[in-house]
Amino acid sequence: MTDEGLGGEAGEALYITAHDLKGLGGTYEFPIVSRIAASLCELLEDADQRPARPLDLIDAHIEAIKAMVRDDIREDLHPLGGATVVALENRARAIVG
Repeated sequence: MTDEGLGGEAGEALYITAHDLKGLGGTYEFPIVSRIAASLCELLEDADQRPARPLDLIDAHIEAIKAMVRDDIREDLHPLGGATVVALENRARAIVG
C-alpha cells in the first residue's frame, strides 16, 4: 500500500482484484475464494468509505485467500475454511451495515 492508502489508486486496484477473484474462484475450483473475495468487495465497494475501513480486516481477507489456495481449501465445508469465511463475512457486514 502506498502513502495514499486505500483512498487512491492502490485502493481501486485492490477492489478490482477482489472483484476479479470473486468471479474467478469458482472457475478455478476455489468457490471459497470467491466467497472471501465477495466479502472483501463489500468492504471496498464504496470508494469514499475505503480510507475508513479497518486495514486489519482487509489484510485478514487477503491472508485468508492466500491460505485457502496454499492449503488447498476449496469449499466452505472444510471446518477451518468455513469458520474463516463466516467470521470474515460477519465482521465485514458489521462495518458495512
